[in-house]
Amino acid sequence: MTAHDTLRAQLLALLQFQAGTPAGSFPREDRATMAQRLAAFAPWCQAHANGKIWSSAEQASWDRVSQALVASAAAQPAVALKTGEQAGEQADRQVRGQAGPMLHDVARLLRADGMARDEALELDAAVRWWEGARRAGLPVEADFGECWRALEWMALQQHLLRLAEGDTRDTGDTGDTGTAGDEDHEAGPLAAVAKVALRYGPLKPLLWLLPVQPGAELSAGYTF
Repeated sequence: MTAHDTLRAQLLALLQFQAGTPAGSFPREDRATMAQRLAAFAPWCQAHANGKIWSSAEQASWDRVSQALVASAAAQPAVALKTGEQAGEQADRQVRGQAGPMLHDVARLLRADGMARDEALELDAAVRWWEGARRAGLPVEADFGECWRALEWMALQQHLLRLAEGDTRDTGDTGDTGTAGDEDHEAGPLAAVAKVALRYGPLKPLLWLLPVQPGAELSAGYTF
């Protein structure tokens, strides 16, 4: 089985889980909590840019970006979330006991750890999930282009959270801002963030805030 076949199978398993697991009995993370978690990226970003402190204009730019990301996530219908990093694994039958944005687990599968994929294959897998969700009666966007936009923003938000929370997990209270190995690990999510930010006007300020700017050499790729 190819990697693409595996991804499609994971998304099918996820779709079956989403369609068959009522979300109404689970608590959903509210916007204030989402915003609080995402706020952790600002100090991480500044610490990884040689301790550069953002200007008031840069902070305002970040505030607008983070508000847009949270609003996009909060606007999605709620579904039950799966346990663990691999949201679509067949063996994973447990529920997190929490509801969240419909595209949360889809984004985790398509853009896990910022790994690079052929985007045409990503789109094919996403369209298949979207078509299946419509047949299953899930309240997805009627316009796939808007669904894809929301999915990309969800994945970008997850990468920002992974970077910020991963740094806390790895360095603890030592004050260490990362090693060369950390930088290698961070390169994928940072590149994924920059690529998506390049496509969407409300997210472009991220290109000037990131500690590295791989987006300078990227093309926008697929948009709708």
